[in-house]
Parts: sequence; C-alpha cells; structure tokens
Amino acid sequence: MIPAHVERLLPYLFLLALICIAVAFRPLLPVDETRYLSVTWEMYRSGQIFVPTMNFAPYLQKPPLLFWLIDFVWTVFGASRVAAMLVISAASSLVIWLTTLLARALFPGREDIASRIPWLVAGSTVFVIYSTLILFDMLLTACVVAALLSLLAFARSGNHWQAVLAGLFIGLGVLAKGPVVLIHVGVPVLFYPFWRDRQTGLTTPKFLAGAGLAILVALIPVAVWLVPATILTKGNFVYDLVWNQSAGRVTGKLHNSHNRPFYFYILLMPLLFIPWIFVPHVWRLRLPARIRGLIKTRSRDLPALRLLSMSFVAIVLIFSAISGKQPHYLVPVLPLATIMFGYFMAEVPLARIKGAAFSMLAIFGVGHAIASATAFKRYDLMPLANFISQRRDADWAVDFDYQAQVGFLARLEKPLERIDNPQEWLRSHPGGYVIEQSRKDPGTTEQTAFRLRVDRDYLVVLKGQH
Repeated sequence: MIPAHVERLLPYLFLLALICIAVAFRPLLPVDETRYLSVTWEMYRSGQIFVPTMNFAPYLQKPPLLFWLIDFVWTVFGASRVAAMLVISAASSLVIWLTTLLARALFPGREDIASRIPWLVAGSTVFVIYSTLILFDMLLTACVVAALLSLLAFARSGNHWQAVLAGLFIGLGVLAKGPVVLIHVGVPVLFYPFWRDRQTGLTTPKFLAGAGLAILVALIPVAVWLVPATILTKGNFVYDLVWNQSAGRVTGKLHNSHNRPFYFYILLMPLLFIPWIFVPHVWRLRLPARIRGLIKTRSRDLPALRLLSMSFVAIVLIFSAISGKQPHYLVPVLPLATIMFGYFMAEVPLARIKGAAFSMLAIFGVGHAIASATAFKRYDLMPLANFISQRRDADWAVDFDYQAQVGFLARLEKPLERIDNPQEWLRSHPGGYVIEQSRKDPGTTEQTAFRLRVDRDYLVVLKGQH
C-alpha cells in the first residue's frame, strides 16, 4: 500500500521521468527551442531586461516572462538546457496541480473525480509532448487556469480581491504569450450566464464588473514591462507584438504564420483523449446516455459541465477561424477537456488510468531511445555549434533566414552578420565563414569547411581564403 503523500507525488515524478527522457535522448529542436534559448542567452549575457534580442537585434515577437524565469534560474545554476527545463517542469507541475484544484472547485466533494485528474493530465498525449519542450504554452496554461480559479472564487464569494488576483494572472498570461490569454479567459467570462449558480452566485452584471476590474488590474504587470520596452524600441514593440503578431496570425499575413484550413484543430481533437480512449472501461461508459440523463434530471453538475463544454467548443472554434494554426496553440484547453472527460471517468478504476499513463511513459521512452539514433540526428545542431565555438574569434555570416539556431548552443557573444552575397563577403573577410542553407545536397568543394544535414535541408559552412 503506497502512503497517501507518496501517491500524491507520483504524477509529478511521472513528469520528472518525461523530462529526464527528453533531455537524455532529444536534442534541442530547431527552430523554436533553439531560438527561444538563444534569445534567453542574449538577455542573460547582456543584462537587458525589457527588450529581448535575437542575433543581438531586438526580438519583437514574444513577451519576456519565460525568458525572465529562465534567466533567473540560470543566475542561480548557470546557463544550461537542464536549468532551463526547471522552469518548464515547474510550469507543467503547476498545470497538473491547478487543474486538480479547478476540478475540486467545480465539483466539490467529488474526490473520485479529483483523484483522477492528475493522472489524466500527466498521461495525456498533449501533456506528454509539450511538458518536455521549451515553449510558452505550459506557462500560459498555468496562468489561464489560475485566472479561471480566481474568477470562479469571485463568482461565488463576491470578494473583489479574487478579481484582482485573476487580473494579475491574466497580466502574467499576457507576459507569457501575449493577448491570446484574453481568448482563453474571456470566453468562460462571456458564458457566465450559462454556468452561474443562480442561488448563491453573483448576478451577471456584478460578475462582469468584476471581470472588468480584472482586466484593468492585468494592465499593471503588462505596463511594468511594456512601457520601458516601448520607450526603448520607440514604439516598435507595441506595433510588432500587439498588431503585427496578433492581427497577422488572425489574417494569415504574418510571415511563417502557419496558415492551415479551418478543420485543422478538429482533426487533432482525438489527441486530447489519447490514451484514455483505448481503455476498455471508457467504451462501456455509454456517454451519450449519461449526458441525456444529466440534462433530463437537471443535475446540479450541469452548470460546471456547461462552463467546461461551452468554453472548450467556443475556444476551439475561435482558434479554427484564425488563419495561423499550430497544434500547441490549443494546449491551454487541455485542462477544460481533461476535467470534462474526468467527470465521466470517475467510475473507471484508477489503476486502469495509471496503467494507461505508464504505457504512454514507456512508449515515450522507447520512442525517444530509438529516435536518438535515427530521426533526432537530423535535428541536432550541436556539431555545427561546436564547429563555430572552436572558431568564435573569426568573422561569421549567414545568407538565409537565420533564427538564432546556434546562438545558445555555441554560446555566441556577437551576432552573425546577415548577407546576400557570400562570395563577395568572403573576399572582404578572408579569414571568415559563411553559413548557407540548401534544400539539395551541395556536395563538397574547396570552400566547404563543414556540412550538416538538418531535417530536409543542408547547412554548409563556406570558408574564406587566407
């Protein structure tokens, strides 16, 4: 018999195992992971707080909270991938814990639901993948769930300090990934008339007034960063982050905005429920009949289920209407889907849920071990980074859309010059090197100093003549 306190820790130890596997077998993946750690590295070296840089030029596409947190950890433990993963691990742990708290708040007294939520979160395919990547989405998800918890407490108590707390979490969400947090929090707020407690809950006008207060409070942490950043960049940060990024992704006009069809997220929906849909007990739940029964009997759980289901569907539809789409954009809806699914899985034996989760861990571990000797080799930029590090005093340039892929890996202290004519540049920098990107194998020439296959492309280093 496992002691209760150890049992509560197991989902977090499960997460730790996922992260250890990822760090041991998987390289930092270009372009996102390598870019964000390079931005963080430059902030760490320069001491610049308000304006992130990429290749030592202002990086105006993402807010700085993740960079700040990693920089803080690096200040304590030194700059490394492992230290950076401590931030992702903490954010992912918060997602497990806060989602469990949200389940308890929505379904008080239902420990049969709450006890399953940590495993349903930790073992889901979406969490297994994104809790091990250095991206913004787990941090954003933690902010969203914390804000929803505070708004739910405000709706029940009318305590305006809960609205203030929600505002702080919304502000942190903006600092984590930008204005997108307003969609994830705003949709449940707008649906309040459908899920409010008509006996003890606030009236709709009072709740919306509190939500308005939360938005005003959210401006405080955002202003602490955005005002200095705007001054330092002469307004470019506001334009690029708020307008160019947000509006550009909505319309699909942003460079690399990942335009995809409307149904893209609908096709990905099964991932939210893997591996649970493979548990035989789930198929015996008779969900349609259960749902009809809840509606017919006017169950007291209906308001909470409306909050979860209506918000989930509306958010997915909103993101489907946005032209720019990436799978991880919907990570913040994972808690909504998990609690909703967990409600109906309360009668599924917990041992079965744990077994499915550990099956995912085994698949993740074996898959990474195999990929480390095969597919991951095509994403490992360390050989190129080592080549650059050994020649860091030379002049370096690139002639492609460089996204700081090797800035952190090579611990660069100066930018790589962006050029259009490699041969002309090499003639004026006889001891220098140019990194080219080619879709076809360019072969080797007298000028070729290094060549590396990366995904479907080749990165080739050309050397000047001394």
